[in-house]
Amino acid sequence: MLLKLALRNIRRSVRDYAVYFITLLFGVAVFYAFNSIGSQQILFDMEATASASVFSTTVYMLGMFSVVVACVLGFLILYANQFLIRRRKREFGTYLVLGMTPGHVSRIVLYETVIVGLVSLAVGLICGVMLSQALSFVTASLFGATMTNYQFVFSSDAFLVTLGCFAGIYLVVSVFNTLTVSRCKLIDLIRADVKNERAGVRNPWVCLVVFIASIAVLAYAYEQLIENGLVMLDAPEFARATVGMLVGTLMFFWSLAGFAIAVLTRLRGVYLRKLNLFTVRQIASKVNTAFLSLWAVCVLLFFSITVFSSGMGLVEVFVGGVEKANPYSATLTAGVWYGPDGTASSSGGPRDRAAEMAAEAPERFAAAESHGWSMAAALQEAAPEQWAETVGAWAQVSIFSDPDSTYAPLIDAAQAVASADAMRLDDLGRVRDTNLSLVALSDFNAARALQGQDPVELAPGTCRLTSNMDMLRPLAEAVAKSEPVVAVAGENLSLTGPVIGDTQLEDNTMAATALVLVVPDETIADLRAEGCIPDTQMLDIQYADNGRSAAENDAALQAIVAALQPRDMGGFDKGTVGARDSYASLLWPVTRIVTAHEMIAQSAGLKLMITYLALYIGFVFLVSTAAILAIQQLSQASDSAPRYRTLWKLGCDQGMIYRSLLAQVMVYFLLPLGLAVCHSVCAVGVLSDSLLSAIGSSSFAPIMMAGALVLVIYGGYMLVTYLASRSLVAGVLREG
Repeated sequence: MLLKLALRNIRRSVRDYAVYFITLLFGVAVFYAFNSIGSQQILFDMEATASASVFSTTVYMLGMFSVVVACVLGFLILYANQFLIRRRKREFGTYLVLGMTPGHVSRIVLYETVIVGLVSLAVGLICGVMLSQALSFVTASLFGATMTNYQFVFSSDAFLVTLGCFAGIYLVVSVFNTLTVSRCKLIDLIRADVKNERAGVRNPWVCLVVFIASIAVLAYAYEQLIENGLVMLDAPEFARATVGMLVGTLMFFWSLAGFAIAVLTRLRGVYLRKLNLFTVRQIASKVNTAFLSLWAVCVLLFFSITVFSSGMGLVEVFVGGVEKANPYSATLTAGVWYGPDGTASSSGGPRDRAAEMAAEAPERFAAAESHGWSMAAALQEAAPEQWAETVGAWAQVSIFSDPDSTYAPLIDAAQAVASADAMRLDDLGRVRDTNLSLVALSDFNAARALQGQDPVELAPGTCRLTSNMDMLRPLAEAVAKSEPVVAVAGENLSLTGPVIGDTQLEDNTMAATALVLVVPDETIADLRAEGCIPDTQMLDIQYADNGRSAAENDAALQAIVAALQPRDMGGFDKGTVGARDSYASLLWPVTRIVTAHEMIAQSAGLKLMITYLALYIGFVFLVSTAAILAIQQLSQASDSAPRYRTLWKLGCDQGMIYRSLLAQVMVYFLLPLGLAVCHSVCAVGVLSDSLLSAIGSSSFAPIMMAGALVLVIYGGYMLVTYLASRSLVAGVLREG
């Protein structure tokens, strides 16, 4: 009998359960779908399209954030349950009056909770399984792979984790509901619908002062964030911006209701028109009592929108130009007299590096000198047959530092044609004090030939500037435009334009050629005659047409290097990075190997991780905030039922009442969203200026995607809330 009563109650209260059920369904579906990512590996050839370790890292990160997501959803479900219990307290009181015991009522509530939980879990899992299939195609797109062998994937691990997680949440909810009902007094249950929250009345002048102060605090927070640039998150400006945003937002919602009433009551033509007086008082009453939750919702919305927008933008920052940044099959780098962390080990200047290397690493120095500093010659000598089978073409690029010249004269000349702000000098660190980086014309043209580009020519007594980093483009163009005379190796060379911006000197994660002067071969020969050795050498390789896959050629290249410098030879301590390499990392001829296949694989994995984390966190937080607001509005509509009945009896038609209800829902939803959008515009704008635009990436597409997500999820909840509230009020009007 109690089970039948529970089923009847659920059917009768479908509208009450709508928001609760939708939230549960979303939570289960998303939780399963993102925890099933690991099972999608069987759809892809990890050896050919991505690094399995990067894929595993993504799965690990998603699993770690799932703990946070589970806590958020658990809190949300408990919070939603409070509305359902409060909405039906009088009904429970009626059961007690009719002779039921508190235990019977608690069992009815328990049955209802279990039934709704099981239905939502089942439907959510079905939706989650379908969503996970769609995510398989998204994963393929992010990896740049085609699923020729698609198969239906069901993740038993994700199923068990989802089942266990939500079963635990439902168990807590059931216990909470049972205890709540069993502890309520009969008089409280019967009179539940006539007990209203106390609405504190605040002094309008105090509210006005606090409201103005909140705007000032938020303006200060924005100014500090712009000054910080979202580059150094441990800087005091970022801390001040964060605290200012939190405090200013709290002050804004605390003072808003009193400030708005003070203003609107003086606008008689607006305030006394139709049901505006009732609508304003309804909104103000709820804002006064729920300003803390509105503050929390606004902060979470800001976090959700910013994470999603910036996350999608960061994908382009890290992986947008990966194919362009890897024009060669592989690049072998020699750090020469540099440490494994990429910093110069020399305590003296460029002229001292040869002597220091000869003293500290005599065998490496002797090997380099005996091979004329030709990396290819040393490797070919060590494994001639493998080299011939693997390497189709190669070009070696040696970067030298001028011992007597820095970039300071070039920057000074550039400032005559462009401002420091336009050239982004504040973001470029100590570039002014850095020695000029030089590359011989022959080396530069060899690299261009390997990429299929035409050679560059230099007139006598001239040099050119090459740079393809977007962040350095304004400075490079200003330097070329100023056409300075550069003192290099005791010779004055006229720098002529334009900047050579289409040449990548090595495989890397992004365009990495930074303010390098292309000089005549004779200039480099003069530096060598002075005893200078290269700072860095890159051996760029294009694989032979041997029928092997990229992964097989990568392995063969590692074997060639290992033949010359085997692992047991020692070398730099690589730590966890490169720990599986088969070769020792030496100063010369090979410090590290970077392959295009490896870079593209890592970028795909990074793109996958950032995209899914941004989607996962953004979606869950957005659903949570929307659900909280929906529940609060439904609760207010339920509490205000007698007021709507009174308006109906006083002669207000349904259209006026429904328009008042719509205004309340829209203001309550759009108010925290509007302030959150203001915060997000500032944060995303700063991030775009300091990072995205600096590397030539646009934030427009991520912002549009974030807007679409907010429109669909947040707007959908707002619509469902209005329809549910309208249905509740319509029932009250019919009874009246």
